[in-house]
Amino acid sequence: MSNSPSRAEAHGADDLFDKYTLPKIALGVILTASFVGAWVSTRLTGSGVALAAVRWAYFVSLGILAGGLLWKHVFVRPDDLETGAQDYCAEMYERFDRIAIGALVVLAVSGTVVSWTYASRLDWGPAVGVYCAVLGLWVTAMTVTTGRTQSVEVQFRSVLGVVVLGLALAVTVGTAIMEVRIRGFGPVAASVRVFHLLAFAVWIGGAVWNIFVAVPTGRQRPTAAVARAAGEQLERFRWAVRVIIPTLFLTGVYQAVDVLGTTGSTYLGTSLGLAVLAKVGSVGVLVVIFKLCPMWRACSPIDGVCDLDDLGGTVTDNGEQTEGPGVPNDD
Repeated sequence: MSNSPSRAEAHGADDLFDKYTLPKIALGVILTASFVGAWVSTRLTGSGVALAAVRWAYFVSLGILAGGLLWKHVFVRPDDLETGAQDYCAEMYERFDRIAIGALVVLAVSGTVVSWTYASRLDWGPAVGVYCAVLGLWVTAMTVTTGRTQSVEVQFRSVLGVVVLGLALAVTVGTAIMEVRIRGFGPVAASVRVFHLLAFAVWIGGAVWNIFVAVPTGRQRPTAAVARAAGEQLERFRWAVRVIIPTLFLTGVYQAVDVLGTTGSTYLGTSLGLAVLAKVGSVGVLVVIFKLCPMWRACSPIDGVCDLDDLGGTVTDNGEQTEGPGVPNDD
């Protein structure tokens, strides 16, 4: 007797998508470490916890938007729109736009406070004016793109989409430079801060996309075509993570030594030093999670994502799987 395909797919979706303990823990670690970092940098400028919280909200919303746009236009590839996964990609775009609206509100509010802080500390210099102009232009362009209802084919790597992604990266770079300028500008310190903030944005934006966009969308469409598209996108992100982890660690250590020096008592005997050690240690926790992920398949939105060869089978032009895992056989 044949099994029901829809029933098999539904059961498979429940099994395959209930694997996100590790990635959620990783996201929690990233958010906690970023708050610690925001608190440390705020303390170094003589401000309190309230401003640290606002700055943290700004960094997180910036990362969610910039990293999400990177996934939207880079980790998604043209082939994903041509192999039966168009609807999957279209729904992911819609989900991200809904998240982006909330992130934009947070960015607009926190960005106003952060921009005012930069301006007041730098006497409203020309660099601040350029930064504020780019930030305002990006928020406006993001608002336009999230409010438009167009097909995924039209949105994907469109001129406006690429411009918005470019502005996102420009704001991220500009933010890093402003962070260094308010403590005394140094080209090396600015470059290190740029790489650190870019790595953070790619990671947190990719993590949010993976957990809150790719997974719930894939649950509703557990087909071979979707599994392969999701798997290839996630594997591109995983390669990015292999660069992000050492980048966060090395740039974090450099920034700590640049500010606090190399004396052990500074790190073990002060709250700032302990906070820095905790943040550096969080990278180690992320490394462990990353290493465990392929073993547990905890990062797989669909079975086979961590190892695409597990998919097997044959996929037709309309995205239907004709053989392989997940396809019922008549016995």
